Amino acid sequence: MIPNTHWLGDCAVIVEVADGDEREAVAAALASALPAVWVRRGLREVLVESLRPRSDLRERVIEALHAVDGSFSARSVDAAIVTIEVEYSGADLADVAAVLGVSSGDVVRAHQQQEWRVAMVGFAPGFGYLEPVGTSALDWSVLARRSSPRPAVPAGSVAVAAGMSAVYPQQMPGGWHLIGSTHQVMFDVEVTDRPALLAPGNRVRFTRLGQGL
Repeated sequence: MIPNTHWLGDCAVIVEVADGDEREAVAAALASALPAVWVRRGLREVLVESLRPRSDLRERVIEALHAVDGSFSARSVDAAIVTIEVEYSGADLADVAAVLGVSSGDVVRAHQQQEWRVAMVGFAPGFGYLEPVGTSALDWSVLARRSSPRPAVPAGSVAVAAGMSAVYPQQMPGGWHLIGSTHQVMFDVEVTDRPALLAPGNRVRFTRLGQGL
């Protein structure tokens, strides 16, 4: 059974997906079958966008989805792996541990052991929304965002909230819980071919600064 699709205006089609695995498989299949359009990821949808109105766009999308053999969620999608070194000394680390009912060390170990995937990039240039992949040692979903967002979160801050993790690419307001920081540059406007370190679909592994993998 293929995912549901519907028009968004006359230049784009939205494909609804059940989870992150299905989103990645759908995005990969559509990017391969329809190289002349843009394929963009959301948390629970994939947007297929043409530069100009195309009356056959939805039909082309459905045909591409039908051509995929087997279950989307069972398909393996190759992804680039990005390693980010973190100094785990964030202002909210102890509070996060208290909410999760574990020690600060447990939070650090679980954050490093967890494999993360860039579900999408948004909010600010280079800001990747990282979803947990596979089995999680801790239930990250119990962490709501902070009740009072900070007016200025430092660039490089490593954070968790709402079942996800993220790294702030620049100083900006933010309501996620800060558990550490990295010196790696997440977005560099001078790098014209790929200014953002993270791209949708990338796998991300965090490691403690100085320890390596």
